[in-house]
Amino acid sequence: MKKLFFTCIAAVLLGAGLAQEATAQYRAPRRAPQRSQAASNTPNTVIKVNVLSPFVLTGSGFIEHAFSPRISGQIGAFVTGASISDVNFKGYGFTPEVRYYLSENKEAPAGPYVAGYSRIQNFKLTVQDESADKEYTATYKPIGAGVAIGNQWIFNNHIALDIFLGGGYNGGSLQVNTGTEQDFDTGWLDILGSGFRIRPGLTVGYSF
Repeated sequence: MKKLFFTCIAAVLLGAGLAQEATAQYRAPRRAPQRSQAASNTPNTVIKVNVLSPFVLTGSGFIEHAFSPRISGQIGAFVTGASISDVNFKGYGFTPEVRYYLSENKEAPAGPYVAGYSRIQNFKLTVQDESADKEYTATYKPIGAGVAIGNQWIFNNHIALDIFLGGGYNGGSLQVNTGTEQDFDTGWLDILGSGFRIRPGLTVGYSF
């Protein structure tokens, strides 16, 4: 329910931002995609954290840099650790991303954008069998890719608010080190992101 709630909020806010930008584009004259002299003094690097991640016992952060008035690159990283059923898992992952900003009167990294991203993840799982006094271990290393839309606001040249909604596919197989696959509740694969997944996000950060 929490994930659905935040996804709905993300969709509403994102829609409002895109509608506002569409109106501005209609009214503003077109210009060549060159970084203006005023924009040369505008921060083009943003460090931010995802404020939704703690709800799933995860910490994640991002760094984004604008290479041109339309193009930026971003790298995200996360660490997580939790228990699902009788399975304890810890893991980390990386999300490289390329963004194309759509605004006619703003320059990257501000305004609405479309993005393509990939995901590389690594999880270690353990199950304690107290009756047999044994520990079973396995690894799960899914990889995937997807697309997203979003809008990023830069307030007072420093405070960044980024909201996005994406979808992609992740795939991978469980590699059992000790024990058998039956010793693990494979239902957690859906929680960790196997198959098609929605990717909502709300980040806050600092630009410089």
